[in-house]
Amino acid sequence: MKPQWTGALALAASAVAAVALAHNGATGVVLERMNGMTAMRDTVAELAPMMQGTVPYDTFIVSEGASVIAGHAGETMLSLFPEGSLEGVTYARPEIWSDWQDFAALAEELKTYADALAVAAPNGLEPALPPPGDMAGMDHSAMAMTPAPQGDEGFTIAELMGYGERPPEVQVARGTSDPATLASDLTTLAADDLFTRISATCSSCHSQFRAGRN
Repeated sequence: MKPQWTGALALAASAVAAVALAHNGATGVVLERMNGMTAMRDTVAELAPMMQGTVPYDTFIVSEGASVIAGHAGETMLSLFPEGSLEGVTYARPEIWSDWQDFAALAEELKTYADALAVAAPNGLEPALPPPGDMAGMDHSAMAMTPAPQGDEGFTIAELMGYGERPPEVQVARGTSDPATLASDLTTLAADDLFTRISATCSSCHSQFRAGRN
């Protein structure tokens, strides 16, 4: 069952307004990276309802949105964090530079997943599980009886982008292997699977390296 993002559009609008206010006073490379983060969050807000299935899925928009995220990730992102750039209005933590290898790995992981989504957009969404009635004619003799799964809890845009608490089982949705070695396989995945990986990577990065919640 795919995650549900309740009230995503309204939350996205308020989040973008908050970011615009927070950017007042930022200059130089700090402003540039804030604008990049805003662009990625705008894209997540646009794509989330499609991944939820509450608006029609559009392959072109998904692919273009993924390219936007990829364009702000990887080396592009890293270039906007010169060592010690903590002056003025910034939410960057000093841990970015003390744990640079981890930060760089997350930036590259985000780009890998976003590049894969740009290619995999035509794959569409993971098929929904059939409703119980559709299983009436099936042979259940070999099926083990297991408890019914609990419904997925909705995630806000803030949670998707790492500004809210998320359950541990969601946070480990990030790949445990170097995603660069999985690039060819990633393009065979459903779009919402890759989108979940993107949002989990963002969440992990923000929880470690971003101060504040606005």
